[in-house]
Amino acid sequence: MTPLSKTLETLLNEIYQDDNVSFVEYKTLRDEADRRMDAVIREFGLHNNVTAFQKAIDVAMQLLQTSVIDAKKDKLTDTGEAIVKDAITAQVEYLRAGSQLALRLL
Repeated sequence: MTPLSKTLETLLNEIYQDDNVSFVEYKTLRDEADRRMDAVIREFGLHNNVTAFQKAIDVAMQLLQTSVIDAKKDKLTDTGEAIVKDAITAQVEYLRAGSQLALRLL
């Protein structure tokens, strides 16, 4: 795992302790992530790859949500639901693994 600040580690442990993320916890993490990105922007300025990454994550999150909503509207079979869950989880894990590899370079 990538080293985390104690405050982020505590927040994540609180959110995931019951294996059920609430909408309030999701919003709290989103807001905290934005607050931490604001610190990067203050340090390095607005126009850099980090701010582009933040925007890309926002877009990815929106697309994830709309993909699930669209799939739900299609009234998937149990197998179809499992396929969608598996595919989306694989994409999220791809990002997580890539972040671990990239952050090792720091």
